Amino acid sequence: MAPLPVWWTSRLMCCWLLWSTTAARAQIPPQPDTDQQLLPHIVTHLLQRYLRHPFQPVQFFLAANTAPHLLAQRDLLSQVLRHTSGQAAVTFGSSTNNPVGLRAAVQQQRSRAILFGEDFVAFERLVANFSTTLNDYSGRYLCVLTGASGSVHQLETKHLPRLFDALWTRHIVHVNVLIAAANGTVRAYTYQPYTPERCGKPAVKLAAVFAPGSSVDAQPHLYPRLTTFWNCTLQVGSFEAKPYTLLRPKVDGYTELGGFEGDLLHLLASRLQFRVNVTESPHQVQWGVIGAPGNSTGTMQLVQDELVDLVIACMALDVTRGLYLKAGWAHYTSRILFAVPQGRPYTAFEKLFRPFGTAIWAALAGTLLGVAGVVGGLSCGRRARSWRRFVYGPAVRMPLLGALYLLWGGSVVAVPGRNFARSLLALWLGFTFVVRTLYQGSLYLYLQRSATFPPLATIEQVHRSTLHYHMVNIAMRFFVDRPEIKPRVRFIPPGLDTLGEQVAGMAARYTDRVVVCPQDMVAYNNRASRGRQPAAAPIQVTRESITLFPLTIYYPKKSCLTQPFDRLVRHVVESGLVSFWVRSYGDYDFEANRREPAGGGEPRKLTLAHLVGAYQLLAAAHLLAFVIFLLELVSLRLAALRRVLEFCMD
Repeated sequence: MAPLPVWWTSRLMCCWLLWSTTAARAQIPPQPDTDQQLLPHIVTHLLQRYLRHPFQPVQFFLAANTAPHLLAQRDLLSQVLRHTSGQAAVTFGSSTNNPVGLRAAVQQQRSRAILFGEDFVAFERLVANFSTTLNDYSGRYLCVLTGASGSVHQLETKHLPRLFDALWTRHIVHVNVLIAAANGTVRAYTYQPYTPERCGKPAVKLAAVFAPGSSVDAQPHLYPRLTTFWNCTLQVGSFEAKPYTLLRPKVDGYTELGGFEGDLLHLLASRLQFRVNVTESPHQVQWGVIGAPGNSTGTMQLVQDELVDLVIACMALDVTRGLYLKAGWAHYTSRILFAVPQGRPYTAFEKLFRPFGTAIWAALAGTLLGVAGVVGGLSCGRRARSWRRFVYGPAVRMPLLGALYLLWGGSVVAVPGRNFARSLLALWLGFTFVVRTLYQGSLYLYLQRSATFPPLATIEQVHRSTLHYHMVNIAMRFFVDRPEIKPRVRFIPPGLDTLGEQVAGMAARYTDRVVVCPQDMVAYNNRASRGRQPAAAPIQVTRESITLFPLTIYYPKKSCLTQPFDRLVRHVVESGLVSFWVRSYGDYDFEANRREPAGGGEPRKLTLAHLVGAYQLLAAAHLLAFVIFLLELVSLRLAALRRVLEFCMD
């Protein structure tokens, strides 16, 4: 029998080894899961279900007291990574043996982290290296105890409360602690900062117990949303900035917050079940300035120093504020513009020029100049006088005065002869039946109006004017590209609604300034003044906006309130309720307010007050005639003056 080829021999050997290995495995009974096998399985499942994020990597931190235990933690981490390979992006921090490396590992703000600690002191060391600049405390965290756990009673009464107190000081509330128990189970603990019995004090809670062989998916949600505050009180920093926030004192000594942002806060309080305690800005500094800790003022100081849980009072999104505070979802976008003075009223004499525009008056002036030029040219020299007789005829005297008389609609006293008669007839018909009719018809309407010059409409017109800029100090950031206006800037002193008082005064009191303000303050004051005096003049604004003004709620940098608040704020904004509240607090018909009042109804009789301009013009004409009469009397003694007058009257 011939020997088998080599390749046949190798194939038979592989088949025999595969069959023997399979048979041996079938004879080995399944081993029950131990706590060392269950813990990485639980960590893997929680990572995939709760900590995996499409844009944020999961960050691992290891903290051990000895080198052997650090190796054990790395083995545990290797098992977790082997199960999650390719399913989640991960980054690695360092153990507490290298705190510099730990800080370097979290240079980007992270919101997902898993912490392996040998004991609870190790967890505290890890958390102590966190900062609001590098870590998002509102994210999800998982603490895995890899050392000895001790008794359950000691855990729940001593170690866990101490750890949760350290976490609560940083407002890390979305956290679970996994502990491998002596009976082979893995217990998951968390804490509740708000309960019916305790407000702002961590209450240890057993979230789940994972037993070997049990389904992990059957456990309740380990990272539930914060949906209620159990009627606990939240400190709210605010000040009066109508119509955004209105402070309404109550009979019990507390202050209620009104305005459309106050209405928004009341809705949030009703849905999230919390009470509001308003803390006013210290020394009525209103917004104040934001800076490094210890250098802020006003409401910014309240929220930065965590004296309040949130601030709401016409707070705009700002880059500098974002460095030190946490901004919520923008719930409304307003406009920053100029409140400008009312236009100057027309004088009685200026009203006489309103029926015609500039082009018509320019044409009339050109006609007068042409007439004066022709008359003057035909009055100089002997040859010109012969042309004058040819043009005017022999009976025409004082042609310049006759031209003015004709322009005002008078009749021709001396009928011209020769060739100029038809030209004068055409001019007389045009001025009498067209120009004068149009002028008198429009003048009747304009004399009855107490109209004003149009207010400043554009930002460029404001810059070209000599008016002062009145604004709060933080509004200077809108004019960084206009350093030349600094000498004209006047800061409004902080106080109780001082900006609102300046805006209200623009209706009739102030004429030497413009006020930089949100459009909602103008709309609120227009509505309020219309309610008190229906005929009151509205506050005028520029048509152009300086900038947009997105409003938000600001929280301390490590606040845990942003997620539940933002979720509800988005729903309220999408429903249109915020826009409804805004419109109910103000009159936003700015363009209608800029239009001149239309003349409606039946015409009214002209009164003496309407004809003041005509009387002024009549008085000026009589004064001119009296002066000419005096000159004629003086010319009897002055030959030179007599020759001038004869030339003008010839």
